[in-house]
Amino acid sequence: MKNTIIFFIFFLCASCTLYSQSFVVQYKYSKHIMKDSTKIISQNTFLNVDEGHSTFFSEAPYLADSIMASDEKLGKKINFKALPADLLNCYIQKNIPAKEVIYYSDEFSENEFKYSEKPDFKWKISTESKEILGYKVYLANTTYAGRDYVAYFTPQIPVQDGPYKFFGLPGLILEIFDKKYDHHFLATGISKQKRISIDDRIAKGKYVETSRSKFIEMRKSHAEAPMRRIIEMMHAHQIYEKKDANGNTVDMRKLLDETQKKMIEEYKKENKIEL
Repeated sequence: MKNTIIFFIFFLCASCTLYSQSFVVQYKYSKHIMKDSTKIISQNTFLNVDEGHSTFFSEAPYLADSIMASDEKLGKKINFKALPADLLNCYIQKNIPAKEVIYYSDEFSENEFKYSEKPDFKWKISTESKEILGYKVYLANTTYAGRDYVAYFTPQIPVQDGPYKFFGLPGLILEIFDKKYDHHFLATGISKQKRISIDDRIAKGKYVETSRSKFIEMRKSHAEAPMRRIIEMMHAHQIYEKKDANGNTVDMRKLLDETQKKMIEEYKKENKIEL
């Protein structure tokens, strides 16, 4: 182990001038669409790195903003159902020197939340290696939020960062996945040019500050009664019936109850990255 640490320190010193400026890493994020499902879905995600700081996000909100701006400019009605879905429903910023992660939620319609945490990743580094994007990467293991992870990092890029919340290895993480392969991040490119950013969206967002534990409880409560707010409004205004497009009377209590039951079942099947 001692020789391994000395080896990585040598790499850090020899390579520290190569990536002292900002750069961006593109990762392909793949996941099983639901628990116990064999179907895999994927999308591009990005890690925008500056000295000591980074922002991780999916391309989905950026593409959605671009589509909506284009439709508005053309005077077209926005089809929200056709907008790309964010598979992670969050943005993540890191302060590497402080070992701090700031999580911004993007999954609720009424309020969005943010919380900070300092994950204590206990990495176990191995000398086992392979190549990714032409870089020699080394295997490491850790656990986080109920999952066991396998990571591959490269000391050739001496940045202690990686996709999602992961950081703390003596080199950039180019691949990481949980041992069940439910969630998988793989670097597909590294560039000095930041083609897209999510900073403006974060800056304009109105986030309710909370803690990670309270956020988890709030999400659990939402999953148990996702239509609670709408049902409360229905009772408050005593609107129990409405006409559909064909002029037929719709029982709102029955409709909302059926909709909520379907949503609860869908939440139970969700393949969340944090258990």
